[in-house]
Amino acid sequence: MPSERARSPGGKPDLTRWLHDRRCEHGDDLELVIWDETGYGIPWELFWLDTPPRSPQRAGWLGGLITLTRWLTVNAAWSVVREYAEPHTCAGPVAAYIAEDMRHDDRLLHAYASEGIAGVRGLPKALAAGDPLGMVYVACHGTFGRGEDDCLLGDVPLVMLEGGNSFERLASAATFVFLNACHSGQLLADEGEYADQTQRGFSELFLRSGAAGVLATSGAIGDEEAHQMADELLQLLSARPHTPIAVALRELRSTVAHLTPADLLDVDGKEEQRRLLPLLYRFMYVYYGSPRTVVTLTAREAST
Repeated sequence: MPSERARSPGGKPDLTRWLHDRRCEHGDDLELVIWDETGYGIPWELFWLDTPPRSPQRAGWLGGLITLTRWLTVNAAWSVVREYAEPHTCAGPVAAYIAEDMRHDDRLLHAYASEGIAGVRGLPKALAAGDPLGMVYVACHGTFGRGEDDCLLGDVPLVMLEGGNSFERLASAATFVFLNACHSGQLLADEGEYADQTQRGFSELFLRSGAAGVLATSGAIGDEEAHQMADELLQLLSARPHTPIAVALRELRSTVAHLTPADLLDVDGKEEQRRLLPLLYRFMYVYYGSPRTVVTLTAREAST
């Protein structure tokens, strides 16, 4: 992965040229890590990357063109945070909580050795001790608000999961955490008790606890689209186990990335939403972690 980074670009044209030069230099091997702590919630995956005339590179949405991950400052007292530029292998069974109205996700995990978690409130106990995990999967509703009390995973506020919990099963081995819940990837700046402007959220919490990567959402996702995304991602990772999560996400985004701004010039209202929502939903999945992290889940033992 190239170690160079963009130095305070003066605007979108400068950033576009910098990204285009990197693509020309590194081709499909380019791995882009976005470290954004502005607090603006910039949808980097949907940055439209233009190209100059006669360029060998094609224009398009950034998250469908380049292997892209995100990172942020993780404020951990102990050294359990994984290196964002190093490869990791998430190997082992799955621990999962799936909300009652999302039980159709059960079949997505049928091929893997898995254990159930009794609600989001059961996460701390389930992750406190035990054998290493390849993946933690959470499918439920999520809410984003102004403070840690207002950001919920299921019915549990962020502040309750942050305080006094030790997710030792994430610290003992690299684990992929998939939060298939609305707003689960959004970050908020602390303006409360400490007012230190540190970016906090569920993704930061799991990275701080030792997760090798966290896939979450930057907004509200339709239930059926969330199920479809998980289904396609797990199938791809199962069929090609050496494919990094970030590469798989780029490929899944690219399947809907054919839509361009020009395609929406002649429509409005419901038709515009019908065309646009599949693109927005797919690109609203954001991945924090190394672009080189892979997942190898333990297969379920055949019943006799």
